[in-house]
Amino acid sequence: MSPARRSRVTLRTLHQDLGAVKVLLTTGLRAFPQDWPGEVLRTLRDNNRLSEARFAPLDVTLREQAIETHTILRAVADGQRQIVDSQRDLAESQRLLVEGQHQLVEEQRQLSADMRALIARIDALIRGRGNGAPTD
Repeated sequence: MSPARRSRVTLRTLHQDLGAVKVLLTTGLRAFPQDWPGEVLRTLRDNNRLSEARFAPLDVTLREQAIETHTILRAVADGQRQIVDSQRDLAESQRLLVEGQHQLVEEQRQLSADMRALIARIDALIRGRGNGAPTD
């Protein structure tokens, strides 16, 4: 509102404007039947009943989807748990394999040392030294 317009607003003009609004409302409400509040309530109740009827299947669908989602999430969690358990088992198997490989290498070293000693002993027997002392 412009400053010039504001200066023209007085208590009298405000009272006149409110009186005009009152007349407008009274005239507008006369167009309704006399039992209009009851009719409005019936219309609102019918509208609520229709809305509930429309939303009931949606509510059922949403509940079913929530159950399905929960079931799927549970299956995913179980699958992840199984994967973690399998990975633990795999890690343990790999640890045992590495341990077995270390034992195998150690036993191969020992076998190699035993074979060298056996070869030295056979060599000593062939050369006529019965004591099996290695040749230098």
